[in-house]
Amino acid sequence: MLGLALVLTVAFPDGRISQFGPLVLNPQLRVLVVVPMLMAVAVGISQGVAPTPVVFRNGRVVLVRAACYALTLLVSWGIVLLGAQLGTGLPLAACLRNLLLISGVCAATGALAGPVYVFIPAVVALAAAMVTPGESSEWTPWSMSFRETASTEQLVVAAVVAMVGLALAVWDPRSPGYLRRASAGS
Repeated sequence: MLGLALVLTVAFPDGRISQFGPLVLNPQLRVLVVVPMLMAVAVGISQGVAPTPVVFRNGRVVLVRAACYALTLLVSWGIVLLGAQLGTGLPLAACLRNLLLISGVCAATGALAGPVYVFIPAVVALAAAMVTPGESSEWTPWSMSFRETASTEQLVVAAVVAMVGLALAVWDPRSPGYLRRASAGS
């Protein structure tokens, strides 16, 4: 997902999306405002893809999980900053809002339902944003996903959602761990 986001960022730094299938978008969307949704899916699955269970839940396990999510989020933000260098007039606040908001929801989904379902919040956010009116409020799905400006309130809400979602993902309620079996020689 991060590789695809990087390719889209480098290939279309000033690109615009005029329609999704039969839906014509007015106003057109900047590619780099939508790309953070791909990176949010990457953040959501960054720790949940390994099939190995945790033997003991301790500080090291929590620290490694937190570092893995933080690294994926930092790489994602680096891709956004690269897009700002390559393109013209990239709305960094809107990209940060999208990255934080959807990352938090995707990470929480991965923690509660598993990494297979992490893409669903990004798809639902995209679909909801496409069918809602654009400029009626800054809290509509369209404004929270596609508006090229982000208010301070939107950024605070996105940061809170990201912190809660990532904390839930680091805690990982689906993997309580297991006890080691007694060895035959003991």
